[in-house]
Amino acid sequence: MNSLQPLEVPRMLSRLFRMTIGGLLVGACALVSIPDAQAVEATPIRLSFTAVQGGPNPASQSVTISQSTSRQVGWKAVDNAAWLSAAPSSGTMRSSGQIVVAVNASGLAAGTYSGSMKVTLNKGGSLSIPVTLTIAPATSANAVTTTSTATLSWAPNTDSDLAGYKVYMGTSSGRYGTPVDVGNVTTYTAGNLTAGTTYYFSVTAYDQSKNESVHSSEVSKSIY
Repeated sequence: MNSLQPLEVPRMLSRLFRMTIGGLLVGACALVSIPDAQAVEATPIRLSFTAVQGGPNPASQSVTISQSTSRQVGWKAVDNAAWLSAAPSSGTMRSSGQIVVAVNASGLAAGTYSGSMKVTLNKGGSLSIPVTLTIAPATSANAVTTTSTATLSWAPNTDSDLAGYKVYMGTSSGRYGTPVDVGNVTTYTAGNLTAGTTYYFSVTAYDQSKNESVHSSEVSKSIY
């Protein structure tokens, strides 16, 4: 009699298997299916970002994904919003992996935006990570302020007892604040000037006895 050889049975078969030789029942067994799909989990389970309208994008956040077996599996991440992105968007992992989630608030109006990042394993497990982006309206307290400078120069005074010069500055013509004593030089740079403002300047000379001359002609500069 020929010896019987082991038979390889498909792992997903779920039925009663019988084998006969010459009408004799020589073996019977019930085969139970073994599922291949893994469960996937994420930490954290949701993400929240905040930004100011017209300001920089908020910092990216990391999500750790893990699966329920030690076998290496492939995965992919798909977002459902134009302002949302993930890097990398696909890969493989044996037990866990990491995804960096970023948002782009450029051009978005103030308000709250909702999206999600769906992570799917190639064996069928998947989950969705809710993502919220809140954009606050720009106000005087958080608006970005641009500053600039203005450089003045003038002809030197020829008086023999000249001691120095004073520079006057204001935001209205003919109305100045406390002058800046620049010493015996003929140039001065005013800094920290706010964009959207026009500044007016005038210069006086003073002698060793602190006598001060009349104001020079006024000049102005608008900061953009």
